[in-house]
Amino acid sequence: MALYQRVGKSLLLSPRSAPPRILSTSTALARRARFLSTEAAASSSAPAKRKGFVEWYEGHLNARPVLTKAITGAFLWGLGDVVAQVVPTLIPDEDGNDDTTKPKKEFKYDIPRTARAVTFGFAIHAPLSHVHFNLLEWMTVKGGFTGLSIPIFKTVMEQFVYWSWFSNSLYHGAMGAMQGKNLTEIENRIKDVLWDTQVA
Repeated sequence: MALYQRVGKSLLLSPRSAPPRILSTSTALARRARFLSTEAAASSSAPAKRKGFVEWYEGHLNARPVLTKAITGAFLWGLGDVVAQVVPTLIPDEDGNDDTTKPKKEFKYDIPRTARAVTFGFAIHAPLSHVHFNLLEWMTVKGGFTGLSIPIFKTVMEQFVYWSWFSNSLYHGAMGAMQGKNLTEIENRIKDVLWDTQVA
């Protein structure tokens, strides 16, 4: 009996570390929530990296080049036709006649014309331009052009050799076809306006 008393007394008096405190479930969750909220606040305070328009557009060009160029072509051709129809109405006559008594010709916007331009830009010009620029790049590499000779070669090929002649003829032909003209009328239209288009 005395042995048990001595052992019990020594255990009570000997220094030992306190048993680990067990946190209640609610306390642990509260601390975890505070940690998560601090972490979220730190991450939200960091500046978010947003893609610029150029980076976003180039990403689409790499992923879907023809479709991206087709949508771009439709937008630009449509915008160009809007400008071509609206801007001339804002410019005064060349003779400088500002007679307010003379009735002005009423402006009526030609929606089918813009629709034809959008269709041409989307379905015809953009896909063919994609092929053209790839071909031009291939000819540039194959020809061994370097430095300043690259833009000179591309400009000559585009403006004087084949592309401008082909694309302008294609434009007038496609516009005539979408207007319901026959082949003879389309051919005559191209003959009448192609040279003036090239010079302009």
